[in-house]
Amino acid sequence: MTVVVVGSVNVDVVSEVERLPAPGETVLALRSRTNLGGKGSNQAVAAARAGGRVEFVARVGADADPGLWKSLLEYGIGLTAVREVPDSRTGTAYITVAGGENQIVVDPGANFGWESESGLDGLTVEAGLLETAQVVVAQLEIPVRVVDWISTRARRFILNAAPAMRLSEDLLRRCDPLIVNESELAAVSGSVPETPEKAFAQVRALCLRGVPSVVATLGAAGSVWAQSVAGSPVIGAYQPAPHVDTVDSTGAGDAFVGALATALAEGAELGGAVAFATAAGALAVQSPGTHASYPTGDRIAAALAAVPRSSPLTS
Repeated sequence: MTVVVVGSVNVDVVSEVERLPAPGETVLALRSRTNLGGKGSNQAVAAARAGGRVEFVARVGADADPGLWKSLLEYGIGLTAVREVPDSRTGTAYITVAGGENQIVVDPGANFGWESESGLDGLTVEAGLLETAQVVVAQLEIPVRVVDWISTRARRFILNAAPAMRLSEDLLRRCDPLIVNESELAAVSGSVPETPEKAFAQVRALCLRGVPSVVATLGAAGSVWAQSVAGSPVIGAYQPAPHVDTVDSTGAGDAFVGALATALAEGAELGGAVAFATAAGALAVQSPGTHASYPTGDRIAAALAAVPRSSPLTS
């Protein structure tokens, strides 16, 4: 197995509007749609579309429409460890989109209905998948205690620390890499970076604290990464993003994470994986929606020519 993604499944209720509402304001939608989402399912699809062999581990509610979440089978994703949580609703995300920007409110539902602490050790199917995968990916739309359990069983563990929250030092030290955006970086390091150079200083500091590697995405500005190698100084770089016309940024971060996971599982170095993921994210924002906008591995490879070269950074 190449990539195991453990995470959330949501029903996304998406409304497109001319502009995002101000606090207390009501606006009328131009159109609305309902589709499968959640950072977990998004990243599983992104990894599979990018060329990875993917298994998905998740929890859905008793109300789940099997036709909706089993649509993941169309991407070749294994679903043997997707389990139904009795007396629980499937997670729901309410998304408002305008001019390429979005606002999102998530009701986690069954995504927080995982087994008790003692019950996790009885999950032999899940444990088997985690222990044999080249790469295991998780996010924080499931309980942190589950993420911690996952991280101790993975050969290589990637954590997309979203939504933003403080994490234990033990968990951070298992992340290779830890992937954060600007607000999530602030949650784990203490301040929002104002420039790529300042972001690099923060991710380097995390490596010096014991995190094996860190990738910080900076929106249209690109990303920075840093990596700690035993006995050597921390290395890293700034990876600019290509200039594109953004149609819908919803789920673009998940496109980045999924593509990066596939590249790492296939043996890429971190810098090359970040460039590959940058191309995937740039393609994803040029189309509406999430799963349908995620590019194939061939399209990502072709788009790499438009990705600017990275610049090594030191502090």
